[in-house]
Amino acid sequence: MVAFMILLFLVLIVAPLVHVLVDRSPARRTRHRVVELWLLWWVGGSGALGVLAGLQHIGPSAPEIADGIGFAHSPFQWEVGWADIAVGTIGFLSIWKRGSFLTAAVIALSILYLGDAIGHIMQLIAHGNMAPGNVWTIPTDILQPLVAIALLIAYRRTPSTP
Repeated sequence: MVAFMILLFLVLIVAPLVHVLVDRSPARRTRHRVVELWLLWWVGGSGALGVLAGLQHIGPSAPEIADGIGFAHSPFQWEVGWADIAVGTIGFLSIWKRGSFLTAAVIALSILYLGDAIGHIMQLIAHGNMAPGNVWTIPTDILQPLVAIALLIAYRRTPSTP
């Protein structure tokens, strides 16, 4: 679980850095383009990883995933998995669909992950749930939406012309 969280942030930080360095767009290295690439990688990458997480919740390893979070395997895990897949798909598709679709992806990602963070914090406080899958997801469930919101605001406020 810890390795997955570290990998998540490595992908979401290294990939846009590399993309900015190899970008061949005429607008490359303008503030607007750099923010756009970071936003697309952050939301699209979070989306792809959300789909993978959702597949884990509904796939054959679902009982182990539930155990790692400190939860009992139940039908609700199936629903959470599909919610992750839905929001992840919206995030991933925002790579090609921008405009208000990108805004919708950030809103969906933020509601899902901040809600997840509240649930994991409640489990930690109310039930002392120190399972790695409960505790280690709290930072990512908070940081992913906050960074996505900040990048979206920066993207919308940065002029697209140099």
